[in-house]
Amino acid sequence: MITDTIYEHLRDIQSFKIKSLISKATTIEPSDILSSVIGKILKNNAYDVFYHNGKSTLSTNIRILLNAKNITTMKVEPFLYSIPFLTPNDSIQKAANIIAHYRIREVPVVHKNKIVGVVTAKRILKLLSTKDNRWIKANLIYTQNPITISSEESLSNARRIMTSKKLDHLPVMNKGKIKQVLTSAHILEYVLPRESQGRKSRGMQTLHKLESTIGNIGSPRIPQCGPHDDLNKIASSMLKTDASCCLVNFWGNLQGIITFRDILELLASKIETPIPLYIVGLPEDQKNVNLISKKFENTLKRLQKVYSEIYEAKVSIKQQRTGSKKEGKYEVSIMITTPHHAPLIHNSIGFDLSEVLEELSQKLLKTLSKRAKRRSKTSIRKIGLPIF
Repeated sequence: MITDTIYEHLRDIQSFKIKSLISKATTIEPSDILSSVIGKILKNNAYDVFYHNGKSTLSTNIRILLNAKNITTMKVEPFLYSIPFLTPNDSIQKAANIIAHYRIREVPVVHKNKIVGVVTAKRILKLLSTKDNRWIKANLIYTQNPITISSEESLSNARRIMTSKKLDHLPVMNKGKIKQVLTSAHILEYVLPRESQGRKSRGMQTLHKLESTIGNIGSPRIPQCGPHDDLNKIASSMLKTDASCCLVNFWGNLQGIITFRDILELLASKIETPIPLYIVGLPEDQKNVNLISKKFENTLKRLQKVYSEIYEAKVSIKQQRTGSKKEGKYEVSIMITTPHHAPLIHNSIGFDLSEVLEELSQKLLKTLSKRAKRRSKTSIRKIGLPIF
């Protein structure tokens, strides 16, 4: 099927060693004040920042820092969380899995107990663009029906949507048309007050700025494509404009959005099961990897008994991160491809990955059992009755 074809096409990219893709990391200390960290992010045009304590690597990013309140006095430490790191000999596929699972854009590379750099989603996209991907179309990878916002809405409402929905891009509507895309980085700039003011006045200024309307704030030079435009064209336009997304339009209407994560999901890990199983955002925890493999191997065996016509299954696993609160929640989506229907998609969220997987398994079994019963009914043609 198409996922299997893409997997074989990108096998050399998946196994490519990351050592030639390493770029400079933005590092911080847990004791750093939030305003200083935000300043570093904006100065370095970064998305993620890192700290290595000798045993593990801690990180935070733009979207998480949008939750911050007192940025002039609060330290960054409560917003840090543990994240897997790479070594120079690790593969692109491992980097892509970490990016997809943790909803980030940069993965730290550690050598001799020190952070020596990062591998970015942008560098991986640049490597992907060297292949002939003209047969991979936008409609295979885009996220459909993206959330939009009116230019008359406030920046604080845009921040609320981004933090609650875990988004970094909001297409802005003005008189029925998309005029620009507001990103989490744009809002972060408005959170950062001027250093020349006192602490109290800085806080009031930030509040006032966030209550202002979006207006024309955002990036007007966002690349756009059609549903049938190819991956090479999309990657080229994103790299040329230094954009982190591409809008998908059809007859002047917004159909979807393509981000780094959507493209990197093409590098899904393949697990050998009776039905081809592909996993995006495979956790680094070996216990969870074994759990997922065993759980879905058993699920697919059961699915085959009730509905034999399944081409492939694709699982997407993301971990929600909001700083010091609600850490560890798993957001899991599974898509089953069959010959006679549109792909069957189920989603679930929970703290216990095992329970989430079991819930999804039960949903799939119930839905496919109903389909199997409908298809097993005797056809009018078979019983010889006249057809009108």
